[in-house]
Amino acid sequence: MRTAFYAGASGLLAAQKGMDNLANNVANVSTAGYKPQNISFQSLIYDEMYVNTPTDPEKGHGVKAEINDTDFSQGSLLPTNYPLDFAIISDALFAIEQDGAIGYTRAGNFNIGLIGETGYLVTQSGGFVLDKNGQKIALEKQAGTNNFDTTNLANRIGLFTFANENYLTPVNDNLFVVSQKSGEAVAVDSNEGKIVQSALEQSSTILSEKMVEMITMQRAYQLSARVVSVAEENQQTINGLRR
Repeated sequence: MRTAFYAGASGLLAAQKGMDNLANNVANVSTAGYKPQNISFQSLIYDEMYVNTPTDPEKGHGVKAEINDTDFSQGSLLPTNYPLDFAIISDALFAIEQDGAIGYTRAGNFNIGLIGETGYLVTQSGGFVLDKNGQKIALEKQAGTNNFDTTNLANRIGLFTFANENYLTPVNDNLFVVSQKSGEAVAVDSNEGKIVQSALEQSSTILSEKMVEMITMQRAYQLSARVVSVAEENQQTINGLRR
């Protein structure tokens, strides 16, 4: 009965991880530029039920869940009429320098951050938006005013592509970092037709699909819990017979 118990327990852990991932995707349904994480389930090791009889059935030892990649499908565009909002309409990403590290994002809801009298294009969390050369984007004030010039910014913002962007590693603040599978960032030569100013890309999460997946995951959790319960009951019965 131990095999059944451990198989059921692994199913509980896998289903819980799946529900946590789905909950995160649903929670970010309104987050600009958010890309949902995909999760897959894999069987654990199988072995023969009986020794030295290879033709006999095999028994499994449960299941595990792994977040394997990110869905970078294009999200719909929402006009905002705000000059510091930008939406990408290609497979590229913005580069952000934050806390001394470089991350990448599809979220283009930017602000202006001040260092002394100089303004810089920054993210909502204060990270610096970079140009294609990896430099911070400084803004000039319009002549005779205290307002910063936001014209032509779409052509100054750096865009970067990857051999396999689906395998970028998600971190905090809606950022991704390079992984071995993703390949290194490659700067895009021209932004023409690839960035829309005064618009934001919406989350790629499709709520109806995620709710269906959530129901399926809940059923898997309930079934695994039932397996654990039956395995415990059977073990108690066996222990009672031994007395």
